[in-house]
Amino acid sequence: MNRGIAVLVGAVALAVLTAVIFCLAPRHAAPADWLRREFGLDAREAEQVSMMQADYEAHCAEMCVRIRETDSRLARLIQANRSITPEIRGAIVESDAVRSECRTSMLAHFYAVADVLPADKRERYLKMVVPAVLDPENMSVRRTTP
Repeated sequence: MNRGIAVLVGAVALAVLTAVIFCLAPRHAAPADWLRREFGLDAREAEQVSMMQADYEAHCAEMCVRIRETDSRLARLIQANRSITPEIRGAIVESDAVRSECRTSMLAHFYAVADVLPADKRERYLKMVVPAVLDPENMSVRRTTP
């Protein structure tokens, strides 16, 4: 049983580290600038994406805080117990729910940005960014893409 708890604590620590890296990682270029160059956006489209990105970044920062908080609570509960308690089960559910909300928001943002792109370039954009939603432990794709 102790090995299982150690594995769970390690997984939670890795999840917290991933969320922190994702939230604090420097961006190479402004997303609107990258999209403008990569997908040939005009000034109006680039401005629209820039505003969408600013709104999303604020929401993303809030989500990162919530993920860190729920993961920290879960880690504390795991460390304080030697069996799976109702509190631990609830903390796992809460942590998963926050992560699911984050992934849903991210996908909604990607779809909204895709709608601004020229129709012939939407699929290429989605192929570039959707892996971040499908593989949430590797969300670092966002470092170079919106």
